[in-house]
Order: sequence, then structure tokens, then C-alpha cells
Amino acid sequence: MSENTITAAETRPGGPPADLNTKSQNTKLRWGTKNPPADPQVSFAGKTVLVTGANTGLGFQAAQKYAALGAERLILGVRSQAKGEAAREAIVNATGFSKIDILTVDLTSFDSVQAFVEKLEKSTDKLDVALLNAGLGNPTYQKAASGWEMAVQVNVLSTALMAVLLLPLLRSTAAQGRTPHLTFVNSNGHDLAKREWLGPDGSLLQASNREKGWVSEQSYSMVKLAGMAVMQRIAKVTAGSTGSPEIIVNAVCPGLCKTELGRNFNVVQRTIGNIVLSFIARTAEQGSRTLVSGTALGPESHGRFWHNDVLYP
Repeated sequence: MSENTITAAETRPGGPPADLNTKSQNTKLRWGTKNPPADPQVSFAGKTVLVTGANTGLGFQAAQKYAALGAERLILGVRSQAKGEAAREAIVNATGFSKIDILTVDLTSFDSVQAFVEKLEKSTDKLDVALLNAGLGNPTYQKAASGWEMAVQVNVLSTALMAVLLLPLLRSTAAQGRTPHLTFVNSNGHDLAKREWLGPDGSLLQASNREKGWVSEQSYSMVKLAGMAVMQRIAKVTAGSTGSPEIIVNAVCPGLCKTELGRNFNVVQRTIGNIVLSFIARTAEQGSRTLVSGTALGPESHGRFWHNDVLYP
């Protein structure tokens, strides 16, 4: 690890045991709780950093870390100005860092995503880190105004659109001799998706969007797998022709964390969930360590998945 780069590997001392993936889900989660990721000790000096979903949970904790680690400028992508202002005040109070801008975006709307990136391009001529963290999980099938299932809209399609629209700004930063990062917050739950869920047409996107037979756990895994497909495709088109990527594109998993991701569940579900989480979940601060370290990894992480401080297949 240099002052501003973390070198990633597929194993590490004290890292997850080789047979961990053969264990039960609860065993894996319990291991993760007892073995949180390392708190990154790298510098983001001189860097402009964008964090979406930055007003709460993992996004807020990550934004606060960037402020503490010397970022030159922090841009919070949030749903409302009021929530952004509250997050900015909390970060200033905790770190003393005040170079924080707020841009609003509603990922249920493609138009809002386009407008957000247009505002961003007008406000900055460089972007060193884009941490795409905003997302949701629903207990029931819900449709966005676009007609897509809500998690597909927010976690996959709008996030993909934002990533594509950010590429010119990231490429402009790369042309200045810097290597920017585009990091997607995902989950190892993508590995739990099963081919038989896809139906006769074999389409992951259509299966994720299908209302008939919708199951929240299946939806979660399929949406995360679709998100990985987005990341890998964008990694392919940014790989560069010299063997070194023009933009480092990767995905990260913070592990199961105590956050507001389940805010749309009912009171009974949230109460039971919080009791379970107290035994098998990391704190949001611990999970955010993976988000921040993922945006400081070297080119070996391009197109890869960062979880528990190792690169997974």
C-alpha cells in the first residue's frame, strides 16, 4: 500500500478461509461480523469525490471518511436538499471539512439522472472518484413510473445510466494524467442467483422485472447480478489499449450491515430484522471501509469484486 493506493490480492493474512463459501450463510455472516474490513489509511488529497446515497448509512459513513482522508472536494448525491444539508452539517461537525457540494437526484427517474450529471459537469471539470452507492430493497413488488420494477430501476438501470453519463468527465480526468475510479456498491448476494429463476427466455433483466411469482430474496440476488453485469461491461469499454485501464472500474460488497436499506419493510419485519442484525451484521462505519478502500485500489481490481479486503473471482 502506498500513500494513496491499496494493492489488492485474492488472499490476505487473516482473510476469509478458503472454505468459507462452503459454509452456511449465517456462518459466513458471523465470520464477517467478527472480522470487519480494515479501515483504509490512504490519502485522497487533491481528489474530487462523488458519493451517491450520501445522506445516510454506508454512503454517509463513506463520505465522512473521504472528508477525514483529505479529499479536496466532496460532492453528495442525495434525493433532497434538506437531507444533503443535514449530512453536510454532520460531516463538517465531525471532521472540520467544509468543501462539500450537494446535488439532488432521484434514481426512480431517468430524466433526473440526466439532469444530475449535467449539473455535475457544470460544477466541476474533474472527477477522481465516483462511488455509486444509492440503492434500495423492497419487501413487495413496486413499479417505478417508467414501468420497471423499482429495484431494477434504481439499482440497475438508473445506476447504469449514471455510470455511462459520467464516463466523459472521468475520461477528461484521466486525460489530465490521473486515474479515476468508478466503483459500484454491490453484494455477494449476486452469487446466489440461480439460472432456473430466469424463465424460458433466459433474460436476467426481464426475470428481475417480472411481477408474477416475484420473491424479494430472488429479486435481490438477480438485481445484484444484473448490477455486476453492468460493472463488467463498463470495465470492458474502459480497459484501455495499453494494458492499463483509463478508468479503474470495480464493484464492492460491504457485507451485511446495520443500515436503513430495509426502511420500506413494515414495523414487525424491521424489528425482527434489527434483532437478527445485532448478531450477524457489521456497523455502517465498518461496511463503509470497503467502499472507500475499493476506490483506492490499483488496476489489478479493474472489473473485479472487492469483499472482505480480497478480490473474489
